[in-house]
Parts: sequence; structure tokens; C-alpha cells
Amino acid sequence: MKLVFNFTLVLFLLIFAQAVSSKEFLKNYNVSTKGIKIGELVWKLTENENKYEIKVSLKSKGLLSSVYKFSGEYLSFGKIENNIFVPDRYSHTWATKNKVKNMLIIFSNNKIHSITQKPEEKEVSRVNIEDLINYFDPLTSFVNIFNNIKSSNTIDGRRIYKMVVKKNLDNPKTKTITINDYKNIYADHKRNDLEKITFSKQDGFVLPDLILIYFKGSVFKIYEN
Repeated sequence: MKLVFNFTLVLFLLIFAQAVSSKEFLKNYNVSTKGIKIGELVWKLTENENKYEIKVSLKSKGLLSSVYKFSGEYLSFGKIENNIFVPDRYSHTWATKNKVKNMLIIFSNNKIHSITQKPEEKEVSRVNIEDLINYFDPLTSFVNIFNNIKSSNTIDGRRIYKMVVKKNLDNPKTKTITINDYKNIYADHKRNDLEKITFSKQDGFVLPDLILIYFKGSVFKIYEN
């Protein structure tokens, strides 16, 4: 009887310790452009002691989905050092009816260890990846900025740029991320597609309530479902 009690107590303590050390944040969003809903997005952030996992899932919805179906999954894993999220691995998959694209970035010791794409990139890289130090994937950069980091060097596998935060004096809860030092890694990718991002969130919340992405002359609105 005593053995059973001790086993139950140990099991309870293990479960309780895991629950205390693990935190999960989840939000569901709609995605629209020009007032038309085009998709739904789920953002999940999990923190477990000194490690984290970020997962963003996107899929087409609304009238557009009958004409153009798409889905995307974005994942980042890493560690938390002095309240800074530092990536170890980032991947994303983008799928339409006719194409599937995969990207994998491995980070090691604050450097880019490797970038793998499928289909493979045919163009020659215009950036020496080995020279990039203290770069973060887009998901990790976002979360660090949401947690009041002022700027973040970012790589998504095809582009490198620096996200810099500017406060909105008229609305302190809204901030603008400007895209600086933009450079395309491959010669076939010449335009600065990503212009700027604005977001707003309530105090005490990790994930934002509203995100506006200015991309290729269009504005994509991501708002809570």
C-alpha cells in the first residue's frame, strides 16, 4: 500500500512539475485582403522550461478557396536564453494545387548551418550564408518583437532583412515593423516584396490581436477569429 502511495505521489509531482514549467499560447485568426476573407490561420506557441516551439498553420477559406486553394505550415524550434528566443531549426511548407515547396533552415551557434529547399534552387546564392551571425527565422523574430525586442535580423531561406520596431505615438498598443537592409539571396528574387508589418496586442498577452502585412502592394489583414 505504501509503495502504491509513493508511486502515485511521484507521478503527481512529475505531472504537476511539467504543467508548471510548460506554457501554451494559442490564437485563431481570419485572413482577408480588400475586405474579402481568403484564409484562416492558427498560431501556437509552446514554452517548456528553456525550450520553445512555434507553429503557424494557414489554409485557404472563403470564396477564393474554390478558385485557388493553398495551405502553409511554418515551424520553429529552439531555446530560450535570457528571455530571448533563439532558433535551432525552422521549416515551412507551402502547397497549392500544382506545387509544393519546402524550406528547412538549421541554426548552430548563432550561425546558419544549412539551408535546404525542395525543389532545389537553381540560381546561385548572392549571399554568403556562412557570414550571417545572430539571424533568426521569421516566426522567432516575430515572437521576440512581440516580447519587446526592438530589432531582429531575419532570414526566411530566400531573403534576409532586419525587422525594426517603431511605436505609434497615437496608439501605444500598435507598433510598426519596418523592413530594413533587405536583400534577396537568389538572383531570381529581385523585388522587396515585404514592405512593412503593423500589429497590436493587449498588455500581458504574448500573441497579437491584429496583424497587417503590406506585401507586393497589397495589405493582408490577420485578425482574431
